[in-house]
Amino acid sequence: MSLLRYYARAAGDPRVISSVAAKLRAEWDPAAEFEAPDGTRRPEAHAAAVLGILATGANTAGVKGYLRRAEQAALPEARTTSKERGDLAEGIWRLMLDAAVQASKAEGLDAPAT
Repeated sequence: MSLLRYYARAAGDPRVISSVAAKLRAEWDPAAEFEAPDGTRRPEAHAAAVLGILATGANTAGVKGYLRRAEQAALPEARTTSKERGDLAEGIWRLMLDAAVQASKAEGLDAPAT
């Protein structure tokens, strides 16, 4: 059985959103320079957008693109490298995956971590 439905739940979990927001604040946008899709510069808004991308099936490339586009909209060029964005996207993916796996275990689902 797929963990996809648990990805969506994890993406909407306030604890996961808070953890991802803290990671984005610390590692990507500490000065709140980058605008999120909702028009704010809040890390929680970016976290919700990034988790929404990942909830569709682990698309870290989509997250890298989102981060790059947000940087380029605020600055003459992206501040972070592709590798830095990739590492951040992978770390966020792991946070969401851990939450999805925990949720599936709580419901007794024995699914592979994919």
